[in-house]
Amino acid sequence: MRDLLTDRETAKLLKIKINTLYKTVDFFDKYDDDEWDLIEGEHFEYVQRRGELQERRFTEEGVEALAKYLEGENEGFLSKVIESLTHRKRKRKQLLVSRRITQELIEGEGLVDAIGHLLFVDRKTSINILQTNGLGINNAIHRLARADSLDGQEGLEIDQHFIVAEDGTHAWSQKGIASIALDMNQHSKITKARRAWVSAVGEVIEDCFKKEVKRLESGPTRITNAISKAKRAANNTCQVTGSSKARGKILELDGHHLFDKSTRPDLADLHENILVVQSNIHDDFHSWKRGGKCIPSDFLDYLNEARLDLIDPVNSRAEARYEKLLRKLHKLQINYEGNKLRYA
Repeated sequence: MRDLLTDRETAKLLKIKINTLYKTVDFFDKYDDDEWDLIEGEHFEYVQRRGELQERRFTEEGVEALAKYLEGENEGFLSKVIESLTHRKRKRKQLLVSRRITQELIEGEGLVDAIGHLLFVDRKTSINILQTNGLGINNAIHRLARADSLDGQEGLEIDQHFIVAEDGTHAWSQKGIASIALDMNQHSKITKARRAWVSAVGEVIEDCFKKEVKRLESGPTRITNAISKAKRAANNTCQVTGSSKARGKILELDGHHLFDKSTRPDLADLHENILVVQSNIHDDFHSWKRGGKCIPSDFLDYLNEARLDLIDPVNSRAEARYEKLLRKLHKLQINYEGNKLRYA
């Protein structure tokens, strides 16, 4: 399930008012025979269909299509001057494309390999980033493979643009996806809305992947720092039992990821996602859970089903600590469960 942008987030990103956003959307909807179109399921989804204002949420591709149309409507000397000073168009494209990449790498688990500064993702992820289909990507690859039709573009090189995965399929790097996107922009028979997206991907995807490489490389350090920060914030005290470190007292504390690191790497260095607990409790929880992904409610189930002894209903401090823990876990789950991702 896609993590879509709300109408307010979309309007803010486009630097327009909500009313202007929906007037533009109405234009897209009104004419079926022009090259500008917003397709339900591809560019937007309805939050609710009833009422005068049919509220929508937008995909990254939908936002970029709206931006491209608005830029065409307002192209003038002043806008060009502002753009040259702020590079705001490129920043917007980087934000949207990076957002799309984050979703694909977390939800699709499409990362195949990393070679130096190049990340290689599987065919499905490449198709989803480009927002195309099998035929569209195949046609672009075939055109790029023909030396007589490169139109100045570099050819496709193994270990640079693609690698052959263990199952025999091709995995594509940021350089490969950029080449495919540029070819699609020049040669594919697609609508202006789709052309706006592949153009954005071709322009900024290499910068976006460069940031993703840095994020992956810094992951262990960021997580270690986040756990240390969580322990300091908790005053080196177990947030379940209230036990704390003291002189002459041995107390091992761990940082437990309420949303596990494997399925939610976007939350691995988030302070709120780390619960400071005694090491023996941490180990006991994972033994009780028997592997698999973790979410905040799992830890509450563990306390209520297996370790009621850790909750003292008579002790007012213990009761207050448990209520605080409930609020922390409930808030975290509401904010990030399902398709609600955290973006850089």
